[in-house]
Formats: sequence, structure tokens, C-alpha cells
Amino acid sequence: MSFWQRHLHARLVEVLARYGYGEPTPIQALAIPRILEGRHVLVIAPTGSGKTEAAMLPIMSRILEEGISGGVAAIYVTPARALNRDVNVRLQAIARELGITTAVRHGDTPESERRRQVRNPPTILITTPETLQVILVMKSMRRALRNVKWVVVDEVQELMNDERGTQLAVALERLVNIAGEFQRIGLSATIGNTQLAAQFLGGVSRDVDVVSVNVTKDIKLTVEHPEPTDNDYGTAEELNTTPEAAARLRRIMEIASTYRTTLLFTNTRDEAELVGHRLGRLMGSDAVGVYHGSLDREEREGLEERLRGGVVKVVVTTSSLELGIDIGHIDATIQYSSPRQVTKLIQRVGRSGHRLGRTAIGYIITRDTDDYLESLVIARKALNNELETDVEYHEKALDVLQHQVTGMVIEARIEGRLATVGEVLSTVTRAHPYRELTKEELMEVLKFMEETRLVRINDDETITPRRGLHRYYFENVSMIPDQKHYKARDMVTNKVIGELDEEFVETIEPGAQIILAGKPWRIIRVDRENNEAILEPLNQTLNAVPTWIGEEIPVPTEVAREACQLRQEVIGAIRNNQDPTRAITKYPTREIPKPVLEELREQAETGVTEFTDTINIEWRGRDMVIHACLGTKGNQALALYLTRYITQRYKTTATCVTDPYRILITTPISIPPTTIKQALERDWREIQEEINEAIRNTRLYRYRFIHVARKLGILPREKTNINIEQLATTLRETIADKETIREILTEKIDTKPLQQLTNAIREGRVKVTITQTQQYTPLAQHIINQATRTDTAIQGIPTTTILQLLKQRIEQREITLICLKCGWHTTTKVKYIPETPSCPRCGVRTLAVLKHGENPNKALETIRKAKKKLPMTKEEQEQWHEIAQTANIILQYGKKAIITLAAHGIGPGTAIRKVLAKAKTEEELYQQILEAERQYQKTKPFWND
Repeated sequence: MSFWQRHLHARLVEVLARYGYGEPTPIQALAIPRILEGRHVLVIAPTGSGKTEAAMLPIMSRILEEGISGGVAAIYVTPARALNRDVNVRLQAIARELGITTAVRHGDTPESERRRQVRNPPTILITTPETLQVILVMKSMRRALRNVKWVVVDEVQELMNDERGTQLAVALERLVNIAGEFQRIGLSATIGNTQLAAQFLGGVSRDVDVVSVNVTKDIKLTVEHPEPTDNDYGTAEELNTTPEAAARLRRIMEIASTYRTTLLFTNTRDEAELVGHRLGRLMGSDAVGVYHGSLDREEREGLEERLRGGVVKVVVTTSSLELGIDIGHIDATIQYSSPRQVTKLIQRVGRSGHRLGRTAIGYIITRDTDDYLESLVIARKALNNELETDVEYHEKALDVLQHQVTGMVIEARIEGRLATVGEVLSTVTRAHPYRELTKEELMEVLKFMEETRLVRINDDETITPRRGLHRYYFENVSMIPDQKHYKARDMVTNKVIGELDEEFVETIEPGAQIILAGKPWRIIRVDRENNEAILEPLNQTLNAVPTWIGEEIPVPTEVAREACQLRQEVIGAIRNNQDPTRAITKYPTREIPKPVLEELREQAETGVTEFTDTINIEWRGRDMVIHACLGTKGNQALALYLTRYITQRYKTTATCVTDPYRILITTPISIPPTTIKQALERDWREIQEEINEAIRNTRLYRYRFIHVARKLGILPREKTNINIEQLATTLRETIADKETIREILTEKIDTKPLQQLTNAIREGRVKVTITQTQQYTPLAQHIINQATRTDTAIQGIPTTTILQLLKQRIEQREITLICLKCGWHTTTKVKYIPETPSCPRCGVRTLAVLKHGENPNKALETIRKAKKKLPMTKEEQEQWHEIAQTANIILQYGKKAIITLAAHGIGPGTAIRKVLAKAKTEEELYQQILEAERQYQKTKPFWND
């Protein structure tokens, strides 16, 4: 008797045989018996291992055994719409043959299909967390939900990391209020904190069995640090990069040549574009594809098709291809620079050797000492199945809580009664993220809702809905922020060159340098009214791919600490004249690359050699490097606190750059390095208060506050002219302020490593050492050189090219010329105007340029009045003044004046003072125009129309 015959209904076994199901996969063999026993189960296995069938086949079997029909028996919740369409196609064929109805419902489902689902509810409903929120408050669907016996939650590892999961956790408890207890089945890819994932799925007081297969037993990993060969120097010159970067590209091509199809993962979109472009130049553009979330849908699907067909040799991608999407067979994966997290590495390498029983092959190509040591640590952890346990788990999210309270108030009204504070608290605290929520905390949210006129709290603790409550609920069903995109406009050509994410735009300062469309730019101004960022092309090489808090994948504290420990052991061996390779015996490498060893030998000769129980400060007067192995988010917290402490104590400014291993602080005055030691010895509560205050002063806080205010119904979803700073000040210490800080502390900054560090310093377990220096040590130099990563260096646009583009734009501009003597006028492009312009009718040179869109007939009337000295309105007097000024300039400077006046934001006064008087040659003319336009773009917001 086969496995299927032993466990599943006979009719289902017949159908599976027809569909070619042989032996179950390992995860199916483990999970199906547990699910059939009626237990709550969390199923953990890699993509392609049959998790979906492991959950749904036993449910279908039970539906057949119990003869269930009428009403929704099972709900399959998945965060991605595309995934739930895939799930439906796969299951529908089997379900149809069994007479089990299935349906998909999400935001794009047609109205006709929704009505059909209300009339004839499917036995299995496939939906998203957001649509479940809607169904829970639909009177027509609530009847169908009374029969729910199973809920399957897909992509648990993704949901538990954001507020969508927090929202779903409460929604499941609200569903319990309708249907009674049901069996919960969670499906997850690689996950570190399985205990937390199980608690998230089950809620409070429900035991969840964790069923998993070892995802790392069939993985082969190699960490490499390519060194340049003679040929790499020629390639470097051709690609305008360094020999080291060329060596990395050469090694990628060598690996790719031994396989049919290879996925090359990078950590950012910009890096994917850059590396893809350079590989395309070396391998041929048809052999290389670039795939990320910002590409058009058609472009993505076309590349997926070419990939499945084996046309493309290498696909350069970001996290977009980590999970879910079926892209056919992949032979190997390459990670370009450190994957930064163990789970990331396992998910990415897992895309190769996708068929069960095949070995997944992964290469990590590293680019500096930090990168190499970090990658060794991550690879070791991956091979030993030591996954990150720290997740961005949203506990007691106040915006989600307000929305879920609203849902329960609406549900009570549907039932013809008022919700009570007691029942709301009882339901919400069954959800694991709110297990510690107190009545006082709930009342704070309810009182805020009362102040914003969503509800009224009665003396008997019943909750009366008010007008606007329904609208608030449905407008805020999604916890995903409405991400606006800003058009990036080139101020030279006036063309749109790409898009920038709202978070990026809102959290960087004007003047910041960025890379877009493969070129370097400076942000001149952000035009929020028109959702545009005005950019100026740069003519120098820009080496950094800019990131902002949250854009880069954070390196966990435990990875950073082990990398520092490994670094210290290698340096220790060098100082003791021992073999340094003894330090790497447990890592997937046999030797330490020459450049890494040389740098660590140099470091060994300095006084800065211990990193695990020492905070080293290298002090140079107005700047200092602090070595701290707290990881990305830990060092963000440390930097935020120290800059706040310095600015408050010395009434000066302090700027900070961080990476997972160190911090660079720069100040306009020399700060004693003992200041850092004093700051780290303070009481933790004082430090925490300073961090909260520092968060409030960041641009990130302003950006996040807007989203929180929208989710709480304080701000409308559409654009608003409300003064955000003033609103944030007014709502300080309310749930809007507390929630904004909570989100940033959950997602962007981690204070736990900092708290552990400050406790250890106060207790004497970690010492702080200060080295005064004129020359930073090699490891400190990493953060100084952070802006000079030459494999991502972008060559600037030559000044001559920028000026040529400016000239082309101005020459194509249409202007209207008018003769002050005879009234002749014409509209023509600048390029057609002669060097010494004159009136073709009467021959005089007194020509004026009219403003863009100005009516020539109206201008002629003004000129006639001026000549005859007739009375003029104030508007006509201003017009005549402008006309006379432009005529004088053209008479003096000829076509140069017309070129200048055709530029953006340059009037007659600016034309003479800032452009024409300074320009002797054509090149100087356009340089001065460019500078005048730049000033115009900077000051435009302060001009009166």
C-alpha cells in the first residue's frame, strides 16, 4: 500500500495517480500525517519541495471524508496575488475532478465573480490578508465563514516580518469569533526563529507542531576573493573600472561558462544594473539579463520566458527572484559580495538544483576584507543551519490595533449590538503580537479614536461607532504604505530620466549625490507639488552606490560579532608568528586570499588589534572612527545616540557614516574622544530617551510619521498641504508619535546590541581604548573609503557633453521675437536665429523676446502705447519694461542674449549680471547658463509667482 493510499481518501488517490504523483516529497511525508491528526502545524521547507500540496491534499481528503459542501471550509491566505493565482491553477485541476469548488478573491477580482462567490461560496477560498479584512465585515460573507475548519497561511516568514502579519494575526482571532476554533497550517521557507513563527501562527495558548526538512544538507558553497591577472588590467581600462573589479567579472564569467544557466544575486537594484551592464559588454547583451522589481511587467515576463527557454546565460537579480516565481531550471547561483544574512544566502542558493535530490551550488564573490570575512561567517552558519533568530516582529503595533478595533466595532454593529472594551481586549490578546497588551494601552488607543471622532466610549465600556468609521476601515485595509514615486528630471535636458522611491527622496538631503540610469547626479530640489526631483548631471566619477537607512540588507549583530572574532584570531596568529590559516579551519575555504592577509598583517602592526571585548576609538581631532561590531542596525542606533549626545553637549553639528563594524563621526570642532567613553557609561534609560529624541529629529521620522498618520486616519491618503512638522509637534507623545518611533526601532534601528554594550562597559567586561592618530589604520580606512567602491564606480558625464546637451535643449526651444519699430513678429526655434538678428521687414536690430506664451498682439498694443506715451496699466508698464530690457540686451549681445533668455529662469537682469558679462566664449556662455539654471532650481520654491 502506497503512502497516498494509507493516508488519503480513495478518490483523491485516484486523481493523484492520474496526475503522476509518485512518492511523496520528504516534507509531504512528514507533514501530511500530522495535519490529518488535526494538529496545528508549521511546515518549513525550501521552495519547490511540495509545501502547498502538503497542506492542501490532507484538507481535500478530509473534505471528501466529511462530505462538506456549502460555505467556506478552508481559507488559503497568501501575501502575493501572483502566488495565489499560481496556487489556484495547481489545485483547481485536482479539486475540479473531486467536485470541490475553489475560488480566488483579492483586490483585482471582478465584481461579477465576487457576487458569484456570495451566492455560491467556494469550499476552498484563496485570498490575501487585506481581502480577508474586507470579508470579515461583509454580512453576506460572514454566514459562509461560519463553516471554516482550516486556515492555511503561506509565506509565514514574510508575513511575520511586517505589519501585514500583525494584522492577519488579529484577523484570525476575529475569524475564531465567527467560526469557532479551526486548524491552522503555516507554510514557510527558510526561517531562523521557528518558535516565534509557531507562536505567531498559533496565537496564545495553542500548541503548534513544527515540521521541517534540513534545507542546508544539499548545499555546496564556495567563498572566493578573485585577484587580478594581466588580462584583467586591460578589461579594467575597457570598462573604466579597477583591475580588482575586472577580476570579479572575469571569475563570474568563468563560473557561468561551466553551467547552462546561472543566477547572479546583488544586494541593490543599482548594483544589479551596473554589474549586468558590464557583464553584457563582456559576454554579449543577449547572454545577460537584469531582473528586479522596478522593471516593467512585460520586461520581467519576457526575461522569465527567455530564462525558462535557456536563452539567457546569466540573470543578474536582486531579492526579486529569491522566492516563489517559477523560472525554470537554474544550475548555479553566484552572490556578488556578501549576502549579509544567512537566510538570504540559503534562499538564493536554493534557487539552483531546484529538483529534489539535486545539490544546490552557490558561489560568493567577495570584494574586500570585511566582505570576505563576513561571507565566510555566513557560509559557515548556512552549512550548519544556524539561521538568524532576530526578526522585525511588530509587537503591539498601535496603528494596526486601531484598525482591528474598528473592524470589531463594525462586526458588532452587523450583529445588531455594540462592541465592548472587554471583548475587544479578549480577542486582540489571543493574537501573539498583542499577548502583553494591557487594558490601559487599549484605552489609550480608544481615547485617541474618540478624539479623532471615529467612536464614542460609553460609561458602560461599550463602543459606539461614529460617522466615518466604515470609510476609515476600508481605506486602511492595507498596512503597506502607499509608496509614491518621484519623477527624476534632468535640469539640463528637461527630460525625465527615471523614478525615485518616496522613502529615498524623503530621507536624503538636497545636494546628495546619487546614481540613476547608470549615471551620477546631484539632487538640486524636490518638487513635492508635482512629484518631481530635479537632478543635475555630475561630471566627476561617483564611486558610491548611495543607500539610505533601510535600503541595504542589514548585517545581523551575531554575524558582525563572529566576523570581528575571526578577524581578531587571524591578527592574533600573525602577531604570535603562527599560521593564520588555523583561524579558518571551520570555514568553507582552505587559504586566506593574499590581499586580505596583507591588510590584516598591516593591521597587526598597529595598536588596534582587539575587537570583541574592546571599543577602539581612532581619533584625529575633527573626526574619529569608532570600531564597534554591533551589525548594521546596532551601529545605526549607536551613531544616532552619539551624534545626539555630541550636538547637545557641545552645541555643534555632527555627521555620521556607519557600516556593520565601525562608525565615522565628523564635527566642525575638535571633540575630546573621552566624550564617547562618557556617553557610553550613562544609564540606559537616559540613552534610550536620547535615541527617541534623536529619531524625532531625523528625516526618516517625518517620512514615517506621514504614513502612520494616514494609517490612523489623521491625514488623508491623497496629497495634503498640512505642515507635517507642526502636526508632529502637536501629536507628540500620542499614539501617532509612539507608533512612528516603534516602527523605526523595529525595522531600521536595533537598540538591543547597544544596551548590551553599554551594560558591559559599565560592568567592566568591555573596555574603551583611544588612539590619537594622523593616519587611520587599514581597517578604519574601510569607512573612509566607503565612497570609493570602484566596482560600482560610475564615470561622470564629461562637462563638454553636459554643455552640449544644454545647447541642444536651448536650440530646440521655440521663442517669439518682435520688432519694436514695425511690429513684425515670428515664433521660431533658437537654432534658426542668425548671430546678428535683425528685422527681415524693416532691417532694424531692435528686436525683443516675449515671455513664453505671451500674446504678440497684446505686446504690440503695449509697444504702441509706450511709443505714443499713452496711459498704461501697471501690468502693461511691467510688460514694456521687460520688452525694452530684452531689446537692449539683444542689441548689445546678439544671438548670445537670445540663447540666454531662452534658458530656464533667466530674466534680463540675471542675463547680463550672471551670464553675458562673464562669458567670452560659447563654452563659457553655456557654463554660466548652467550655473544660473542651477541657482534658479534651488531658489524656485521661495519665488512668488
